[in-house]
Order: sequence, then C-alpha cells, then structure tokens
Amino acid sequence: MTAMEAHQLDVCNARIWTGDPRQPWANRLSIRHGRVLEVGDGELELTSQLPAGAGRRIDAAGRTITPGLIDAHTHLLLGGQSLSQLDLSHIHSREAFESAIAARHKELPPEQWLIATGWSQENWPGGELPNKNWLAAAGDRPVVCYRTDLHAAVVNDAVLAMCDASAVSDKAWGSRIVRHPATNEPTGLFVEEAAWQLINPIVPEPDVQQRQYNLSRAIGLYNSLGLTAAGSMEYSSDLVNVYVPLRDQLTLRCRITLLDRDWPMDFGLGRDFDNDDVLAVIGYKAFIDGTLGSRTARMLAAYSDDPGNRGLFVELAEKGCMHDWIHAVTAAGLSPAMHAIGDEAARAALDAIDTLDDAVCQRTRPRIEHAQQLDAADIGRFSGRIASMQPLHRADDGRYAARRVGEERLAGSYAFRRLLDAGAVLAFGSDWPVVSPDPVLGIRAAVTGLTLDGEVFGEDQNLDVTEAMRAYTAGAAFALGLDDSGVLRPGALGDFVMWDRDPFLADWINAPPRVIMTVLGGAVVYER
Repeated sequence: MTAMEAHQLDVCNARIWTGDPRQPWANRLSIRHGRVLEVGDGELELTSQLPAGAGRRIDAAGRTITPGLIDAHTHLLLGGQSLSQLDLSHIHSREAFESAIAARHKELPPEQWLIATGWSQENWPGGELPNKNWLAAAGDRPVVCYRTDLHAAVVNDAVLAMCDASAVSDKAWGSRIVRHPATNEPTGLFVEEAAWQLINPIVPEPDVQQRQYNLSRAIGLYNSLGLTAAGSMEYSSDLVNVYVPLRDQLTLRCRITLLDRDWPMDFGLGRDFDNDDVLAVIGYKAFIDGTLGSRTARMLAAYSDDPGNRGLFVELAEKGCMHDWIHAVTAAGLSPAMHAIGDEAARAALDAIDTLDDAVCQRTRPRIEHAQQLDAADIGRFSGRIASMQPLHRADDGRYAARRVGEERLAGSYAFRRLLDAGAVLAFGSDWPVVSPDPVLGIRAAVTGLTLDGEVFGEDQNLDVTEAMRAYTAGAAFALGLDDSGVLRPGALGDFVMWDRDPFLADWINAPPRVIMTVLGGAVVYER
C-alpha cells in the first residue's frame, strides 16, 4: 500500500454527483485505504467514522463534488517540456512572430537551441505559412518552431545544414518537405514524417533529470485542474527512465500508450510491465494520417480549399500494415490506439477494428483517437466503439473547418451528438500540449460550441453538461481500462474534485466553474 492509499477521508454536507446511475446524487462520502467505503445521504454511519486524529474530515459547505476528471489523450512529457519553451499560440501576425523569436533569442545562452510551439497560420490574416526567413532574427542559432498540432515544423538555415533534405524524396516519408517553387530549395517547413524523421532526431533532448522535472511540473498542473488520471502517449525509454523512478511520487494515475513505431514491433515491455493503480501500460499507438490544420488529415474527397489534395496516409497505414499491426497489438493483450482525423483515416481505423473478434474488442478496447471528421455512413459503425476526442480542438478547428471541408461535409465534423446517439463511447481528453489541458475549457467547448474567435460552430452537436462530464469521467475511464474510476460508489477509487460552484448549473459561456480541491485515493493533492 502506498502512502497515498493509506489516507482516510470523510466528506459531509456536499452535493455529490456520483456518476453512478443507480445513485446519481449523495451528500456524504467516506474513503478508506484509497477506495470509497460509503457514499450516501444523511449523517455518516458510525461504522465509517474516523478515529480521533486519523485522516481528515471535510465539511463541503454545500459545494459540488464530482468524480476526478480524466484526460483520455495527452502527452505529459511533451506538455511539461512545453512549459519552458516559447509559446507562439497567441501570435497573430508575422511581425509579432518575428518579434517573439528576436526576444527569446536575446534571452538564451549562445549554445542553446530556440524551440517554440503553438503557431497556427489560422491565427493571422491571409494564413501564410511561415518559412525560415521568419526566423532570421535568431542568426545562426538553431531554431525549430512546431505548429500547434505538432505535425509540422519550421526551421532555419542552421538546422537545415544539419539534415540532408535532398537525400530523400518527399514521397519516401509519406509527407512533405515544402520547397520554393522556383528553386526547389527547402523553405524550412517540414510536414508530418518529414518533420518527425528529419528534424526531431537532431533536436537536443532534455536529460533524464530535466525530463523528470518536466513530468513533475505537468502532474502538478494536472492536479490543479481537477485531473486525477490521464492517458499519456510516451516512448518506452521515457517510461523506463522517467516514469518508473518517480513511481512512488506520482499524484496522477498514468495510463501509458507506447509510441514506439518500429515494424515489426517488440511488445515485451508493454506486455510484461508491472501495472498498478497509479502507473500502467495499456497499449500502443499508430498514426493513420495527419491533421486538418496542416491539410494532411486523410480525406475521402479533396479539401475544399486545396483541390487535388486529400491529405496523407502515414507510417503503417501508408505501408498497408494496419491490419497486421492491430492483430499483433491485441494478441499481446494490449489496447490499439489509432490516430485518425480525416474521414478516410477513420474509415481505415474502423475497417481494422472490424477484423477483430467481438471478444477481443471487449477485452482490449480499441480506441480511435480524434475521430474529428467522419463520413455520415460511418457514424453508425461507432456503436460500442471508443471515440477518444478532444473538444477543445473543436474550438480551434471550428474557425476554418467550413473552408477546409465545405459546408456539405460539416455534418461529420466533431459529431459528438451523432456519435453518442449511435452508441459510441465518448472519451474526452486534451492532446496537450497541442491545446490547453484544462478540462473546464474542454467542457465549455463541448457544451457551447464556441470557437477561439467567439463564434458558434456545430451547435447541433453540443452536449449537455452531464454528457460532457461523463465523457471526462466514466467514458475516459472505460477507454483507459480504469474500471474502478470515473465514478463514486463503494469499492471505486477514492478520486474526486470539489468545485467552487455547481458545474451543472453554471453559466459555461460567461462564468465557468473552477476546481478548488483535487483528491486522489483519499489524499488531497491540490487545494486552492
């Protein structure tokens, strides 16, 4: 038993949404040895009273409590690393972009790379894609700036000199090395695998100590946002060198999906890892396509604003190995997670799942990550399937989705309502650091349809607060194999959140509620 699990806690005078349809509401809660002992109405039973001096008693003073929130899809180490990188997400012009690069260049020691994240061409007039000239203020310092979706990167001449962009054809990577139309020279913009295979390997990695610090910062942030569990996409080396040494210090239940993408694959680590309630390996991830923002999501028909371009199949999908991959992952007893944003990519993911026996699907819970743009004919195929989606992406992509796919295809964009009605399991997450990890912002996007520009997108697909809350609790728990989480009932993990106001009655447009306490296994891990 860990120190966290030894905590004992009683809560009274609360308005508790349990997430349990058999007993949706209660006003008291007792946690012993990390799990819920009692949840009900009225005074605490004498049998559950804490001995004098043992544990903690909390009078909630009528505040609302819900199960701990769960981020079904994130990148904790990348997110933690991004906290110390240049943030370009609020840049709205080329001039501001160049000024931000110049300012950060002056701050850094001479030998350090300048790494930035968060830019999007949708944030400035005209939508011009950045190139190496935008980075000139950094001189000969190596600079790499990742687009907000992490599927494209722009670099300067110092970085271009370190990689031979002419040594391979664009097609060899299932991606694009953007080139000047007159000279055929790289502009500095690399898309999809061109960025992953040519740029990422030469970018200096933080050492293990720094990565452990980044993880600790990320988890502290998550606790402050009411998050008690997360499904994080990580590499095997980081699982072994970063997560495992911190195992006894984790205040977030980490469910790891491994990103190792060699083929054929060695499933030994995933299959044999010593799983527990705090740290576990649940599966492997494959990329099928790119993103809508980069016009690399694989579509059944061409982009409305880029005729002739249907996006890309990447990696194993481009090689035609998806069916072999999904059978190998499930044969190892692990969950296959497939990145699929375009409608043709989502169809390919559904086709792969359909080759599995029902019993295998029930045991391994295949996940379609993002499921952002769907063909109407495929929505019914999600019945009983997991749609692992990120509602805050909707607030970003909703600004330009109509231009990308055309009005007639918007019925399949972020189809929360249609998927729920079709019997899909909605599991919500963030994809941090692509967007903020704050689930309050995610719920706001899911229930209001507000975009980053303050317009409403896909209002007919909005959820009510209970449905969105369930996607951030029980739905995400199911997707991650956390069967004792996402609900407050006897025997469940003692994870909960206390809110400053009732989220089910709050004004989510003007005054969303905020988390004031996060409890993991009966231990208070955040308190405002």
